[in-house]
Amino acid sequence: MERIKDEVVAIFKFQKKPKGSPCKATTYRVFYFMKTKNYGLPYMGSKSKIAEHIINILPSGERFVDLFGGGFAMSHCALLSNKFNEVFYNEINPLLVPLIKDAIAGKYSYENFKPPFISRQEFHERKDLDGYVKYCWSFGNNGITYMFNPEIEKQKRSLHNAIVFNEFDEFFKSLFPDFKGWQINDIKERRLYLKTMLRKQAKRIDLQQLEQLERLQQLEQLERLQLNTGSYSGYKYKNGDVVYCDPPYENTAKYTSKGFDHKEFYNWVYNADFPVWFSSYEISDRRFVVVNEKKKKSLLNVARKTITEKIYTNKKAFEISKNLHSKKFLF
Repeated sequence: MERIKDEVVAIFKFQKKPKGSPCKATTYRVFYFMKTKNYGLPYMGSKSKIAEHIINILPSGERFVDLFGGGFAMSHCALLSNKFNEVFYNEINPLLVPLIKDAIAGKYSYENFKPPFISRQEFHERKDLDGYVKYCWSFGNNGITYMFNPEIEKQKRSLHNAIVFNEFDEFFKSLFPDFKGWQINDIKERRLYLKTMLRKQAKRIDLQQLEQLERLQQLEQLERLQLNTGSYSGYKYKNGDVVYCDPPYENTAKYTSKGFDHKEFYNWVYNADFPVWFSSYEISDRRFVVVNEKKKKSLLNVARKTITEKIYTNKKAFEISKNLHSKKFLF
């Protein structure tokens, strides 16, 4: 099988005693893991940090079905995992599928796109029409509030225009009188050069908007992918599908003004005649089994408290997980 350059090889040694032999035989098993990276879009509640963990505990299949695709992290990770022949991404938010399609087509490559600075006014005028503006230029990628405070917006514009367009105003010149980044043709390299200068000067001025854009660039030329805009309830199961759901969690930040009907979703999962795995924290419905837990730092609160991410299943998925994990020695 073709190896991917970003894979890490892990070799585990096991010793067994063959029947009738006084000596133990040493065997080696080799596993390939993707190096941890940022998966998917910049998006509030993204599974990027734990996507590999979740994909690793799910069974292989013909098609990975991501019914609450959101920021595309799970679908992106599934595509690179080589566990599935295809990936089906579904999301009810109508701005996300066009954003992903554009990113895959290379629209946001620096070769094709010199990103203009988006002002506070432009953000509020365009955020409900343009997925790039909504998620790459919002605070915490929440799609609601503008990325910068009014006090620093002018400074951010100055740095942005210097990096993207090689335009240096008086503020930038006063801040970096010895800046040599204009000699670098590549926008990303100029950004990294400026980041190094800021670190040396112990100054905390980020260019988050360009880092977010570069998240989109990594999606270029992805294949074996179906994209759909719609509700999870409209999904039709196909033999070989591995169905995963990441719905809005109970008692957490709302992604839409209308909220989410958790009871309806739980009933759908329980009554499904096919295996379903879904993520959440604690849930009010006791009909489901937890097959995996992972602690992580929450990015949605200032204190960044530790929370426990859980994978729940219906009965059909539980039987698969039970048999699968009984054979694995990594968990």
